Amino acid sequence: MYDSNFLDDFRHPSTKILGSKTRRLEGKRVVLGITGSVAAFLAPQIARELIREGATVIPVISEAGLTMVGKDLMWWATGVEPITKVTGKLEHISMAGVMNKPVDLMLVAPCTTNTVAKLAAGIADTPVTLIASSLMGKGVKTQVLVVGHEDLFRSPAVQEAIEKLEERGVSFIRPVVEEGKAKVPPIDELVHHVLYQLTPKYFEGRRVVITGGPTKEFIDNVRFVTNGASGKSAIYLAQEAMLHGAEVSLVLGDIQTPVPSFLSPIRVKSTNEMRDTTLREIEKADNPVVILSAAMADFRPDKVRKGKTKSTDSFSIKLIPTEKLSDEVKKRRKGSILVVYKAEWGVTREELIRRAREKMEKTDADMAVANDLSVEGAGFGTDTNKVLFVRRDGKVREVTGLKSKIAYEIVTEIYRKFIRNNK
Repeated sequence: MYDSNFLDDFRHPSTKILGSKTRRLEGKRVVLGITGSVAAFLAPQIARELIREGATVIPVISEAGLTMVGKDLMWWATGVEPITKVTGKLEHISMAGVMNKPVDLMLVAPCTTNTVAKLAAGIADTPVTLIASSLMGKGVKTQVLVVGHEDLFRSPAVQEAIEKLEERGVSFIRPVVEEGKAKVPPIDELVHHVLYQLTPKYFEGRRVVITGGPTKEFIDNVRFVTNGASGKSAIYLAQEAMLHGAEVSLVLGDIQTPVPSFLSPIRVKSTNEMRDTTLREIEKADNPVVILSAAMADFRPDKVRKGKTKSTDSFSIKLIPTEKLSDEVKKRRKGSILVVYKAEWGVTREELIRRAREKMEKTDADMAVANDLSVEGAGFGTDTNKVLFVRRDGKVREVTGLKSKIAYEIVTEIYRKFIRNNK
C-alpha cells in the first residue's frame, strides 16, 4: 500500500547546497518577497545564494509575481513551499513571532514601484505587503530592492515612499541604474547587503587595511615585471571585514578581477606606491588590523629605460630588492594587528611553517597565512586555496576551500585570537 508520508523521510535536494559557501546564516530564516517585476526571474538565484550562506529561505509571492515566476520553481529552489496567499494559518502573524520566534529578516527583491508605495502607505493587499507590514510592525529587519523603469523609480512619489520607509528603519539596496532602468545589482553584491544586516559587528570602530593583487615594476615606459596574483583573496577579505563593521581600506594593484562597487578600492601600480599608500592608511588609526595579502614585487630594475625599447634590441636588466612593507607596519603602528602572507613553491609542510615563522619573527607579525603555490588549486588566480594559519603561540591550522571561505576564517580567527579578549 502506498505510504502518503513516504517522501517526508527524504531531504529536499536543495539541502545539498546549504552552507556550501559559509555557515554565517546557519539557523537564520529569511523571507523572500517576490513581486510582479520581470526581474523576478532572478529570485531563484537570489534564494539559492542565501541558502549557500546557510539560510533557510521562505518564498512569499504576490499574485502579480506568480505571473513572472512559478510557485513550483521557487519550491524547487528553496525546498520550502511558497506562500502565495494568507490562509487560516495566519502566516503574517506567525512569522512575526507572536506565538514563536520571529523570522530574522524579510527581503523584498524584486520590489516594484507599486509595492514600495503600498508599503509606505500601509496598504496590505498582497501576501508580500501583508507579511512585510506585519514584520515591520514587529521590528523584524526588512530590506527592499526597488526595480523598474528609471522614470518610475525616480518619480517623486516613489522617492518619497523610499524616504518614509527608511525613516521607519527599512534598509534599501541600491539598484543599478542603466539603459533607462533600475536593475538588480550583481547577485553577490545583493547577498552582501543581506549578510551585512545579519552579521555581528565584531570590528566596529576598527580600521582594517588590506593589500591585494600584484605590483608592477617597469623596465621601460611600456614593459614591466609582475606576477599572476588576481587580488581575489584581498577582495573577499575586504568584504568580510566590512560585514563585521570595520572601516576598510583596500589597496589594490593592477588586477582584472571585478571589484564590488561598495568596496571603493585604492588603486596603485608599483611596489613603492602600494607601500606609501598602505602606510598612509595605517596611520589613520591607532590600532588598525593590517592584512598584507598582496603579492608585492620582491625586485625591481635598477633603472627604467626611457620610451619603448625596440624589439630588435638586446639588453640586460639588473634587478635590485624592493623595500619590504611588512617590515615597516609595526614600526609605524605598534598597536596594530599584523597578518602577513608567505607564499612558497614546492616545499614541505614543515619547511613552509618554518619560513612563515621566520617572516613573523622578522616583521613582528601576529599571524602568517602560508601556502605552497605549486599545489593544484592553491596558486595565483584560482578560486580556491590551501593555506596554513601560523600563530605566535605555536598553533598551526590548515584551511582549504573557496577563497571566500578562507577569508571568512581569517577574519574570524583575527577576532577570536586578537580582539575579543582585549575589548
